[in-house]
Amino acid sequence: MLEKMLDKNFFRSLSNRIRKDYVEHIFEKGKDVFGKSYKPYSKEYGEAKRGNKIKRQSGAFANKVTPVLTGDFMNDAKPNHTRNSASVKFAAHGGKVNHLAKMGRKVTDDRQPFPKGVINMIEREVKREVDSKFPKNKVVRIKIKK
Repeated sequence: MLEKMLDKNFFRSLSNRIRKDYVEHIFEKGKDVFGKSYKPYSKEYGEAKRGNKIKRQSGAFANKVTPVLTGDFMNDAKPNHTRNSASVKFAAHGGKVNHLAKMGRKVTDDRQPFPKGVINMIEREVKREVDSKFPKNKVVRIKIKK
């Protein structure tokens, strides 16, 4: 019964929502996966980025310390789902995740793959979906087979 509640359509929708909230937190608000603001850039790199002096640079992020230079990495964050899971994946620029982590800019971590706000949203959406499948004020018997 649970697999009918949380089906592929639910996980497709959830993965899109995860991607939206994740991109907003990591790239637009400029917070790492733990909710900390990113450290300032080195003086030389910061000046080049603020001055739009880097080839293919996205001007929208010139004055921010988010991990966005050209926009390729941010745009590579794709919603990913299966019949029983939802996530965000970096297909072409996944190597940048490790490089950023070495520089102290964690966009994900084994201990916490998503920011707390995204995790809370996932929990709310799963609870809402499960609650919507059970009728109100009715006893539901679930058989557990051995």
